[in-house]
Amino acid sequence: MKLLVGKEPFCDFAYIQEAVDFLERKPSEVSAQIHILPGVYEESVKIYRSNLALIGIGHVEIVMNRYARERDERGEEIGTFATPTLFLGGSRLLLENLVIANTAGQGDDIGQALAVYAHCDYTVFSNCILKGHQDTLFTGPLPPSPKDRPEFGGIPLRERHANCRQIYRRCLIEGTVDFIFGGATAYFEHCEIRSLRHAKEGYITAASTLKEQHYGLIFRECYLTAAQDVPEGSVYLGRPWRSHAKTVFVNCRADSHIHPEGWDNWNDPANETTVGYGEYDTSKADALRSQRVKWAECSGAGGDLWSKERVFSDSEGERKWWLQDEYL
Repeated sequence: MKLLVGKEPFCDFAYIQEAVDFLERKPSEVSAQIHILPGVYEESVKIYRSNLALIGIGHVEIVMNRYARERDERGEEIGTFATPTLFLGGSRLLLENLVIANTAGQGDDIGQALAVYAHCDYTVFSNCILKGHQDTLFTGPLPPSPKDRPEFGGIPLRERHANCRQIYRRCLIEGTVDFIFGGATAYFEHCEIRSLRHAKEGYITAASTLKEQHYGLIFRECYLTAAQDVPEGSVYLGRPWRSHAKTVFVNCRADSHIHPEGWDNWNDPANETTVGYGEYDTSKADALRSQRVKWAECSGAGGDLWSKERVFSDSEGERKWWLQDEYL
């Protein structure tokens, strides 16, 4: 089933959420596509359905501006996980050629503001741009429990994935603090990871990988860039949202905005004994080893351990589910 979204009179729907709601009433076992004509769509999009491709034609922007410290009708803060411009809750999804932005901005009165809440499994983002500031991209699942309140709140979850396996291919992801975070096995290849200016230190990742999980956030042949006003040495590769965070960078290139130490323990030295942090690059491992924190690995070997085939080898009998034609 194919649907077309746009402002032209021949389109099936004028808004993305209208098309999604129509498909939510259809059996999710049937594959569906939503094609989106060029334009700016000011809406929050919530998708629970599986077996869906969301494909932009030309320049397509999905934009909203909700933020964690926004007040609800009871005068209470809505919290981080109620803010996404796009929520994904199913599996076997393809997102292609989309700009997804949370334009709330940054500051103490804003707090976290998600562009994408990816509580999804077997999902591919291809040629997408994800824009925000703090907490731009959340790669589910959530940790077992919050640190400082009874529950996470936010968008209700209908399907609980044991693991969220995701591919981000040729995407641009930008933000300031913890702007790629969560517990997924998420594989970023040939992506630009762009840091924006923040009043204090910046952090690219904040993984919450489960202890029993073999892989967390993997960046392979990515490009770590920064806006012109980001100071040198002011951005860390990551800090652990939970103590068994796993994050690796394999053959990536980085500008001078990356802090020489590379990694931060989030004010808890105990995390240094439990995290799995590393950089693998034959061309600069020796130079990095003299600067980086001693509790993270720097190696010129081992890059072959982080291929998609190895990382996702337990996925449905090693079927290459990330290939685009699986969805179309």
